[in-house]
Formats: sequence, structure tokens, C-alpha cells
Amino acid sequence: MNVKPIAGESPTPIIQVGLVGFGLSGKVFHAPFIDNNPFINLHSIVSTGKEAGSLYPNTRILTNFQSLLDDPQIDLVVVCTPSAMHANHAKLAMQSGKHVVVEKPFAMSSAGVIEMMETAKITGKLLFPYHNRRWDGDFQTLKHIIRVGYLGEVLEFESRFERFNPIIARASWRFDQPEGGGTLFDLGPHLIDQAICLFGSPQAVSCRLLNQRKGSKTNDSFDLTLIYPQLTARLKAGLMIRESGPRFMVHGSLGSFIKYGADPQEDQLRKGKKPQSRNFGVDPQKNVGLLNSVVNGMNFRGKYETIPGNYMGFYNDVTLAILNNKKQQVTVEDALLNLKIIEAAMKSHEEQRIVNFSM
Repeated sequence: MNVKPIAGESPTPIIQVGLVGFGLSGKVFHAPFIDNNPFINLHSIVSTGKEAGSLYPNTRILTNFQSLLDDPQIDLVVVCTPSAMHANHAKLAMQSGKHVVVEKPFAMSSAGVIEMMETAKITGKLLFPYHNRRWDGDFQTLKHIIRVGYLGEVLEFESRFERFNPIIARASWRFDQPEGGGTLFDLGPHLIDQAICLFGSPQAVSCRLLNQRKGSKTNDSFDLTLIYPQLTARLKAGLMIRESGPRFMVHGSLGSFIKYGADPQEDQLRKGKKPQSRNFGVDPQKNVGLLNSVVNGMNFRGKYETIPGNYMGFYNDVTLAILNNKKQQVTVEDALLNLKIIEAAMKSHEEQRIVNFSM
């Protein structure tokens, strides 16, 4: 077993991790961070393919989930299975004495989240929603700009994930069946989580869902508005956009912030770049955002440097919660609010109206 050394003289507890699923999510967004975190050991991977073993030769490869549940050495299970399996796999892992990280969507319904919360309470195990986009560099930068008051009171917020995938290929199960969830369940949790991290629970929700690709039986794009007393937060995602608009466009009583380009971490990870490598998460200069505001009493209009993205921050948070009992940054209550907003969005689309929202 490959156990990484910990800096310091006294031994530090190492969290033994079992990763379930080695598709894009497990391979790109989880395994590299687990493998590069000094407080975590990638003990086992559940996968029926050969790629996991070739990339991680010192990690045990299992072909079934039950073998992982039966292993008393495993402290933490990371669930990267298809969305409809998330809730059940998480409950089984907790009932087997493991803490659990769950990929987004956390579940396919708010009722599923509540069941998971009840299981966590009974078993005393921790649940971690994988909302890693809180560690996007552009989002961290926007949070800082809002926190220090450069925008004043935020009045308009627009956030987009725009991609061009005209043919249904990867993860076709999301789109070739009505219960697959589509883009609302795929990209929606990220955009919603960032919005509620900034602004909390909305008063009302309005949404339009669109099926735009041949063979798609669920939404390929969405236009979702979260309505607050003095703020409108518009969240958009689509798969038929060849030329992207701004990633963020935020206007407040003192100024505006506009940012183009996606956080670079996903593209770097897809290309095999490691989390600890040079310039990982560093935004290209061409994508640095524009701030137009009043800074220290002076009018300012210019580029505002992007804070480097750091998805390792999620797993650092997991280790602190498990080893030091530190409060999680992304809570299960956040995931429940997220799913309730998604359900309100679906209701808004079906009934073609604004839906009043309350937790």
C-alpha cells in the first residue's frame, strides 16, 4: 500500500480512502487530489476498467462496491457513480462505518438528501457534498471583491457555464432518459452553490429549461433566476454555445466586475497536469477580470488579478473536518437548499410561473 509521508516528527493520522467510480469525475476531479494530499491515502478504487490500475499501480483495484464496504481499513468513501446511485451508495457507506464525499448532484431529490442526513445522524458519520467550484479562482476573486466592498450592495448577478457539445456523447445517461437530470442536475449544482454561498436562500425562483440537441430527452440548457429582495441572480448554462459570453457579470451600487473565461483547473486536469505542479490553477492574463469601481476614494477602472484556483482546498477541508472536527465549509444543509432550488426551478418551468421559495 502506498502511504505518503507526513512532514513533522510525530505521526499524523492518514485517512484511508476508497474511490467508487473512475469515469471523468473520479479520474480527473478526485483521484489527483486524494493522491497528492499528504493526509490522505488512495487505498482502493472500485472500477471495472484497466485505466485506474495503470495510473495508480500502488492502489488496490476492486471490481465491486461491497468489497469496499466490507474493508474495515477504509475511513472515507468517495462516491463518483452515476447520479441516481449517489444517495443509496452514500447511505450504504455510512452504514458500513465510513465518512462519505458525494459528487454532484448530491442526490436526485431533496427527499433523498433528507434520508442521507438522517443516516449520517444515526451513524455519526460525516457527509461532504462535492461542490468544488467554491475553490474556482474567479469565484474566490469575486467573493473577495464583494467582501471588501468594491461593488457596494450587489444588485445584479449573472453567472454562466457555456459549452459547445452538439452531439450527446459523454455521460449520455444524463440526456437520453427523462430522469437523467440533464444540464440542470449536471452544471446547475455548481452555479446554484456559488450563488447561495454569496447571497443565501432566495425568495422566489424562475426557470426555463430547453431541449436543444437531437436525441436529448431532458434539458440541454437552462435559464434560472434566483430572486432576492434587492438582487436578481441569473444563472445560465448551455451546451450549444460556440462563442461564450462573460463567466461573471456583477453590478452593484459602487461598481461592476466582468470576467471572461473559465477557471483553468478543469482543462489542466483533463490534460494530466497535477495539482501541485507549477502554475496549476493560475488564470491566463487574457482572462483577468475588469473592475470598474471606487477604490480608496478614487475611481478605478482596470484589470483585477485572479486569485489562483485551488480544488485541493476541498480535500483540505475534508481532512480538517475528519481529523480536527472543524466545521465543513460546504454543509449538507447547503446541498439540501441546492436540491430544493432545483426542484423549484423544475416546477417553475412546468407551470410557467415564478415559484415562491422557502426552506
